Amino acid sequence: MKKGIFHIHSSFSYDGLNSINSIFRFVKKYKLDFVVLTDHNTVKGSLKLAEMVKQKGLNVEVPISAEYKTERGDIIAVNIQREITNMKWEYFVKDVRAQNGLLILPHPYDGHLYVDELACEVDAIEVFNGRSSFMNNFKSYLLSLKYNKPKLWASDAHIYSSLSKVIIGFDKNHILFEEAVRTNQIIPLRSISSSFLDIFLSQFKKGIVQKNFKLIVYMLNKLLFGYFNKS
Repeated sequence: MKKGIFHIHSSFSYDGLNSINSIFRFVKKYKLDFVVLTDHNTVKGSLKLAEMVKQKGLNVEVPISAEYKTERGDIIAVNIQREITNMKWEYFVKDVRAQNGLLILPHPYDGHLYVDELACEVDAIEVFNGRSSFMNNFKSYLLSLKYNKPKLWASDAHIYSSLSKVIIGFDKNHILFEEAVRTNQIIPLRSISSSFLDIFLSQFKKGIVQKNFKLIVYMLNKLLFGYFNKS
């Protein structure tokens, strides 16, 4: 069985804290067969990881991918050859299709508009996200059933300790990740929700990078009064 991870972030994301080196060490340690690095709005991270994997001679599939913030919410594009810049929905879809890439809907009920329309258009739906609530993940699973879409499970890891929270796999060793997704052969081998630390650190970095002081204060309040002072 091939095993790997899907929908993770590196320091190329404005809220990611994983270096490419640390992701590479993780891949090597766990002997993964594929890793889908989906940084926010850029393929630079996955390009660098793919290059490192090739240079080190590892037999690991690294499809060039990214999680783009379109006008309708975050959409993951997998197996693309160049950066996508137009975030208007119809142009975004057209560009991904022109590159023969996969369109994947992550965490459908967190930050999206016209969820049903998106579900109809994409190739697969993320039915478990380590940072989403139980109810939103359950609704995502029902959404995939409603539109008969292939399913994916993801940690959405932004820190190293979350990379191992969700591991997925598929049985056929002779096919690649994209074909396994399109034929709905992906299964979860491990699926655990992310820790508060992942959410806190990633959101705190996001606040600093984007100079969003309201977000910084909110996360500090969450840390001091919402987490450590639980009754």
